[in-house]
Amino acid sequence: MKKPLIPVLLLGLTLAPTLANDDLLNGLLGDDFRVGYEAEINSNAMASTEGSESVNFRGSYISLNAEWKNKVRFVLTGKLEKIFKDNKVEFNDDFDLEEFISEAYIEIKEVGGSPIAVIVGKQPIPFSQNVQAMPLFQENPIAHLQSIDEVYGLTVDLTEGLFGIFDQVEISAFETEKGDLEIGNINGASVRLSKMLTDNILLTVGHAEMGANNAQEGHQRRSSVGLVAESTDGMLVGWVEGMYFSNDPTYPDSSFAITTGAMVRVHRTTDVVVEFTYVENALNQYAIGTRTALTSRTTLGLEVRYNDYQGTRDNDLVFGINLNYALGSNGYRPNDEYLFEDEDGDF
Repeated sequence: MKKPLIPVLLLGLTLAPTLANDDLLNGLLGDDFRVGYEAEINSNAMASTEGSESVNFRGSYISLNAEWKNKVRFVLTGKLEKIFKDNKVEFNDDFDLEEFISEAYIEIKEVGGSPIAVIVGKQPIPFSQNVQAMPLFQENPIAHLQSIDEVYGLTVDLTEGLFGIFDQVEISAFETEKGDLEIGNINGASVRLSKMLTDNILLTVGHAEMGANNAQEGHQRRSSVGLVAESTDGMLVGWVEGMYFSNDPTYPDSSFAITTGAMVRVHRTTDVVVEFTYVENALNQYAIGTRTALTSRTTLGLEVRYNDYQGTRDNDLVFGINLNYALGSNGYRPNDEYLFEDEDGDF
């Protein structure tokens, strides 16, 4: 099984100096107008005891943004995995711009001087809690139920909540046909409510309605309730999210799922994550993973998932590895503590 980890890192090292010129550009544009970028390059390898293997760049992206007076922001994000052919280190000669662009939206803050933000365009729709702590978090059995993305929509974000009951309210209307640059039928709607119960416990409640977009996929409903709690010293984080859903083609005989987990700092550079996911009439999944900061920009993740399919098929173990290289001018947080690299950035 090929593991193109080093070529992917080299790609990141090549991009870094190219993107780092934003300070010069911002100096030319003045204080009112700012430009920036964020990027992540992920090389993932997975193998199961049933004999399946895969290597991919899933989750790799580059995002460019421009902001005026901290009130109007434009974001354009592309999926780097679409540049490569069949997830190999070979450029894709059938490059599709519609599949490449995952986000293209404008955010307007403090509309009319009020604590309201409006986001218009191709965007991820706020809906569930969706904690992404595992190295290959996309492999959670309900990850597809926790996200609604790559769709055109309108989101209104009330950043001071609703009547003092919730701290934040996000309401969206969107299309359900994803992955292109055309605005389809606006037949979806969602709401997400967030409330800090204490200084260390966050409650989220969400609901989404998605109209049928073809004969195979009927009208879908998803309702989510989640809690995230963090210890005062930040060494331990725990979460749980339950979801009721209908007409999901992946789990046609299921209507309820729950995922719960915890992450503990075991070393200044390393976290251990455990997670359990139950899907009604489908499976139980037990997962454990570690994430270690190798440098200020590079993180290595290892994980194992055991799938108990409740008699519907043979159970299996899935082993995964993720090498993440991240960089950015704003929004990106480098690893404060890491195993290799000195203060000057040298190994």
